[in-house]
Amino acid sequence: MSASSNVVTSSSVGAANGVAGLGADAKVVQAQLPTPKITVGITAPASPALGDIWIDTN
Repeated sequence: MSASSNVVTSSSVGAANGVAGLGADAKVVQAQLPTPKITVGITAPASPALGDIWIDTN
């Protein structure tokens, strides 16, 4: 593996299939974070996906 394969180019920052950019506060920009699916109910979702949030109302 060459050292150049570990380089992130500026054109890949914030691009589709690239890497997330950072805001002035050094945090990932909200628009570049995925939106989680939120399920509210008394039974667990049948097929939850990674990142889903389930809220038990009991």
